[in-house]
Amino acid sequence: MEYFQFKLIQWILLPFLLLLMGIFFQKLRRQPRMRILVMGIMLAGVFFLRFPDSSTLIAQELGIGRGVDLIIYLSLLGLTVSCVLLYLRTLHLQEQLTAV
Repeated sequence: MEYFQFKLIQWILLPFLLLLMGIFFQKLRRQPRMRILVMGIMLAGVFFLRFPDSSTLIAQELGIGRGVDLIIYLSLLGLTVSCVLLYLRTLHLQEQLTAV
């Protein structure tokens, strides 16, 4: 029955992820596309948290050595996209403020 046993880090991170998902759903009530994106990311996080060896299997299928490397690459890609979107939003807000 070791398959269904949780490790300590899973007991810590799983409630945290679920809490974050609840907060995002509360804040993104009127943005359905963003809700779907956040839900997908959070569910992937829960999946990889519950089945950590699956990230290694997926990474090896993609030609990446370890699962943690795959997670880091995806996180860096997401962070870069988020930074660019925030920068563009800031420019747009500056233009609106200048127009006012």
